[in-house]
Amino acid sequence: MKNMTVGIIGGTNGMGRWLADLLKAQGCHVHVTGRKTKMTSKDVVNICDVIVVAVPIAATAGVIGEVGPLMKQGQLLMDLTSLKKEPVALMLKHSEADVVGCHPLFGPSIKESAGHAIVLCRGRGDAWYACIKTLFEKTGYSVLEKTPDEHDRMMSIVQTLNHLNTVALGMAIAETGIPLGDVNQFFTPIFKTKMDIVEKVFTETPELYADIIAGNPDMENVLRSYERVVRNIRDLVTAGDGARLKKAMENTAKKLFG
Repeated sequence: MKNMTVGIIGGTNGMGRWLADLLKAQGCHVHVTGRKTKMTSKDVVNICDVIVVAVPIAATAGVIGEVGPLMKQGQLLMDLTSLKKEPVALMLKHSEADVVGCHPLFGPSIKESAGHAIVLCRGRGDAWYACIKTLFEKTGYSVLEKTPDEHDRMMSIVQTLNHLNTVALGMAIAETGIPLGDVNQFFTPIFKTKMDIVEKVFTETPELYADIIAGNPDMENVLRSYERVVRNIRDLVTAGDGARLKKAMENTAKKLFG
């Protein structure tokens, strides 16, 4: 592992930077590329055993299409995106190299590996897959081995539905026309926590969350479910009787929590 040379395309920030730091700590030789680096993605393909695509979701397909055909058998092409079905399919299509789909289920600011999981999806080849799996487990992460379809189905709940709800909350509050400064006077601790998340989603990297919602292959089913639930809630409370909604919530609790 210490002799492994890795090129991370998009490794100057975010999850690419996280992986670069992790690999360096394990003695790997790491090269990173970004929009402002002299080294290009084509450069790292020529000198690295492993190429990791760690760019935003919207740019992932283009990068895979660029570097994939340059790679050879014996190398590894891997991605870090939060969607797996399309990236893994594209890596298999555009490259003869081994392929691994990877999605860390956390952000780049974590300090400890304990309690955090990384999803790995088999693409092509066994040796590189085993190497990557061993590396993550050695450094304290839990590894979930899933197919791209299994991953994206779960992410439609954990990410797509979750972020959709946050976006809807923010837009609905804005729709009321009440200045947020006035609302702030009535903040409860739980509402403040939710609004902190709303602010992060809307102001820091809105393109990331928009791509997660729009790009998931199960997005249509998630949207239909969300719309159906909101309509059902409206119907339950139209008469002004909270008892029907309470009963529906109790039935849901049994499904979710036993």
